[in-house]
Amino acid sequence: MTQVKKMKITAKKADGTIVEQQVTPNNFDTSSIWGQVADRYDSEIGWDEKVMGIGLLRRWLVGQAKGDVLEVSTGTGRNFDYYKPNQVDSLTVTDDHPSMLQAAQSKFKQYQTKFHNTFVSFQSANVDRPESLEKKRYDTVVDTFGLCSCGDPAGALVSMADACKSDESRILLLEHGRSHYDWLNRLLDTNVDQHVKKWGCWWNRSIMDLFEEDRVKEKVEIVSVSRWHFGTTCYVVAKPRKLRLICIVASSPLSACIIFD
Repeated sequence: MTQVKKMKITAKKADGTIVEQQVTPNNFDTSSIWGQVADRYDSEIGWDEKVMGIGLLRRWLVGQAKGDVLEVSTGTGRNFDYYKPNQVDSLTVTDDHPSMLQAAQSKFKQYQTKFHNTFVSFQSANVDRPESLEKKRYDTVVDTFGLCSCGDPAGALVSMADACKSDESRILLLEHGRSHYDWLNRLLDTNVDQHVKKWGCWWNRSIMDLFEEDRVKEKVEIVSVSRWHFGTTCYVVAKPRKLRLICIVASSPLSACIIFD
């Protein structure tokens, strides 16, 4: 069993006293963690995913991807097995962590025959920073277990919507976070420090509440959602919110057009 290295976040008070702070997304950068876990990630979570049926959820979700597809926060490429290449014209695989992207590229070698008619590219990009993504637009955006490690998960959802071609595009999400049950949430909260230091994952985030933030509601509309494992696993199909263009004809030769949600 892998031992978790003990880490402390400290701060200096005005009187010079050093105090230990609770680890939060604002004071703890998870990027160094991903570099440490890439080599052992698949072997350590593989059994857990099998027992929990995550592979089946991945198959249901990723099997819906079609057209030009963007996958963000790809990690080690655990979704390659579930794409249907006859539905996919192109696949753009992105991750911000070099070790993870390298692991995904290495894994993809065994799928090259499967994707022989599909254009596949690997790019270093962070969905938290939309400027790092290509300006290309996509029919499908896929993210599985990525929002838990984002510095700005709401911003990531907005970036996914902005990367879509139209309101006919789909955003396919499989995420984990808070439960329906208070007793389980207390366990997640109590152990979040240890978990994030090992996996770079904030497993106590309220994923569904992200969709209620104003900037997300302006851009993203949920098509369907189901929750598994006491509500901690969120299976979400979403789409960009359609903007309605209404033209108001005035007495002037010029007419005014206003965009509404």
